[in-house]
Amino acid sequence: MKRVYAQPDLCTGCRLCAVSCSTVNRGVANYRKGAVFVRQDLFERYEFQSLCRHCEPAACIDACMTGCLSMDPETGTVLHEAERCVGCGMCMMVCPFDAIGRDEEKGVAVKCNLCPDRKEPACVEACPTGALAWAEEGG
Repeated sequence: MKRVYAQPDLCTGCRLCAVSCSTVNRGVANYRKGAVFVRQDLFERYEFQSLCRHCEPAACIDACMTGCLSMDPETGTVLHEAERCVGCGMCMMVCPFDAIGRDEEKGVAVKCNLCPDRKEPACVEACPTGALAWAEEGG
């Protein structure tokens, strides 16, 4: 199974990954609406991408009280059904990678879906420095 891997030392903090994610998945070019979160460590002066690792087992799935999070058995992708999400935030609280955000307008969780209709995720394709890579798990 392929996953998105981050190389923080190559990240410049441009947020093109988040903009491309929001454009492809939400129809708006706004880095605050994407499922890739570029965090800054101001003390160490670097940026890094906080994105869903599609863990197995996934703590977010166990924490979800509505069952809107599930794992695709074929791809291992943690899926999110926004229509069923009540925005309780439990998934955000238990995610060890701080990789689930909140859509403030809709009041629901936002997480990576690995762009299932694309050859590679939009964030990887847009990254100008190669800080994000699309590769086989463990490879």
